[in-house]
Amino acid sequence: MRVWAVSDIHTDYPQNLAWAQQWCAGGDFKQDAILLAGDVSDSLETLTKTLQTFAAAFGHVFFVPGNHDLWVRRQERDKYDSLEKLKVLQELCRQLGVHTEPACCGGVWIVPILSWYHASWDREPDVPGSTPINKVMLDFHVCSWKSQPELSADNDSLAVHFDALNEPVFTNTLQQIEAATAAAGGKRPPVISFSHFLPLQALLPEKRMLYYPNLSKASGSDYLAKRVQRLKPLAHVFGHTHFSWDAEIGGIRYIQWPLGYPHEHGRRRNGGFGWEPLVLYDTETGPAPHKHCYWSDYYSMHGRNPNNTIAAPWVSTA
Repeated sequence: MRVWAVSDIHTDYPQNLAWAQQWCAGGDFKQDAILLAGDVSDSLETLTKTLQTFAAAFGHVFFVPGNHDLWVRRQERDKYDSLEKLKVLQELCRQLGVHTEPACCGGVWIVPILSWYHASWDREPDVPGSTPINKVMLDFHVCSWKSQPELSADNDSLAVHFDALNEPVFTNTLQQIEAATAAAGGKRPPVISFSHFLPLQALLPEKRMLYYPNLSKASGSDYLAKRVQRLKPLAHVFGHTHFSWDAEIGGIRYIQWPLGYPHEHGRRRNGGFGWEPLVLYDTETGPAPHKHCYWSDYYSMHGRNPNNTIAAPWVSTA
């Protein structure tokens, strides 16, 4: 069994949906698992079509929602808010046979972790004049939390709420992994976790390098980081920022492997032709070799210096 990973496939774009359909139809994946690390589509119709495509091709499909998946369109706001839409998505996945909770497949534990970002996750100095994140990120306008008005994007409450939704399944999974380890004489089974958002700020370029420096205020969660540290997986897959990444920090391999928007995909070598999700693990050969990615390679050679807040020429500070 191979375990594949991909994030941010954004099949709202016809080109991306066509890519997913063509790629799934072009391989033998019936014994394999794939992790979809959020941001598939804000349209329930498109999300359903996309998940059906992967479920028809793969033996096991795992999905964790991203922020785009929880957007609520104006015409839908009488039916549900983002919290209620999450429940709709989870029920849809149950009907399609898509995993949204941890499961052991082919001897590999795969653990989706729900999360949401909070601004206090960002502890690095700001770039002067940076555009406020709520001026450039649609989440602040198209996500709705009206069913629980005590929750707010202005503090940690959403991150705490989403993190709590992982229980009690997460703790039960840890106990099962520990029991399996003990039964195998101390040999721990392979464990792979994934989320949409980032657990560590070191997985994001310094603010002076970001087109929108305040992206860091809507990207990660300390509560997610604590989950990953408790789990201690071989690898943790994430998404959201559309930067390919492969780096080991604290004994855990962190990977982002995004399809991204059509114009981002098209900038890849050969116009993106031949690009595919990453084989993260193979039960015959083990973890995949390290992948060279621009930013993680950059930080493997250059120290991170967040105190430098002089914006790069491409940075938007309007």
